[in-house]
Amino acid sequence: MRTLVIGAGIAGLTAALMARAEGHTVTLVTKGFGGLQLSHGTVDILDAERPLEEKDNLPEGHPYHLITANSIKAGVDTFASYVPLAGSCEETKIYPTALGALRRTSLVPVSMASGEITEGASYLLVGFSGLKDFYPLLAAENLSRQGVKARGVKIELTAPGDTALAFSRSLAEPGAAENLGRRLSELAEGEEIIGIPAVLRQSDFDNLAKVTGRSIFQIPLPPPSVPGLDANERLRAACQEARVRFFLNGQAVGALSEGGCITAVKVQIAGSIKEIPTDAVIYAGGGLESGAILFDSYRTLADTVFGLPVSAPTTDPAQILHGDYNGDPQPLFACGLTVDADMRPLNDKGEPAFANLYAAGGMLAGAQRAHEKSGEGIALGSAAQAVAAIVRSQS
Repeated sequence: MRTLVIGAGIAGLTAALMARAEGHTVTLVTKGFGGLQLSHGTVDILDAERPLEEKDNLPEGHPYHLITANSIKAGVDTFASYVPLAGSCEETKIYPTALGALRRTSLVPVSMASGEITEGASYLLVGFSGLKDFYPLLAAENLSRQGVKARGVKIELTAPGDTALAFSRSLAEPGAAENLGRRLSELAEGEEIIGIPAVLRQSDFDNLAKVTGRSIFQIPLPPPSVPGLDANERLRAACQEARVRFFLNGQAVGALSEGGCITAVKVQIAGSIKEIPTDAVIYAGGGLESGAILFDSYRTLADTVFGLPVSAPTTDPAQILHGDYNGDPQPLFACGLTVDADMRPLNDKGEPAFANLYAAGGMLAGAQRAHEKSGEGIALGSAAQAVAAIVRSQS
């Protein structure tokens, strides 16, 4: 079975690994490195205490009405088998942000796990003088205003640059993480849990935590995110080890079809068009964010690869964006492809556009991912459900 995956985000990489585990020959086509490295590295299922119990209460047309709880669990389990995570799909916990807000999520990188906000706990937030984007005194003050016992300290620590990536490289040097760990252990008082900005890869964080001898955690920063980069590299390395064939800097621009099935995908690489034969396609191109779906100056929506109809919450183009940016979610962000229970995109007649085309992640219509905190759950659940449908089609 030849399966072609379009997109190298969390949905595309996870779908490729799941299809490969089923014995498929997998080809992955991507314009770039995917958006995973821009994420916090956390896995949001839904902004609710019990996400899987609440998902069916979402508005009609939401993809969670089609994506089953078992598919979400299967996708998360696959992702977590390559990326060390703490938490579960069944419940959420609350963690601090870099500004001292409280954020609910389901699973976090292991390096963030001790940052769960619990009643009676005390937190010491430590920032670094040479690092932008994290101000520990501000974050601690905001947490205190919400009833969390917290204080902030800034220590002298610099790197060849003021970004998380610069600090990540600097702290990966032999002994650097351990030296920082010893400094941190001297700052904490009583039972304080230490929070630092997320600048350490998991292995370096483990070295730091071992020396510190206290509960310690990382706090997500704006992108590019070190935990997100770490997750992306782990998935890509797993794909390479599994012998997934990659077409980097390749843009899917069309397809050949016969008898209602796609027989090949047209990919533009280095100025020429290559036709890649396939038995099934998983379209995980990222949607509006990546340009797989276009929104032009005439407020027209279009799918760039297969010419599929793009669904919107409103039929009035003038209402697809509104000026109240602090008000209701923008309808534009819920635009995408309408799919059936097998994740197959539907045509204007409500039928599968192609019998062997499946969509996943940001391509799906009906969700306000950022507002609902549902992005990773939709991506992983739809990827798992699409692969399962492909496997069933073989029998």
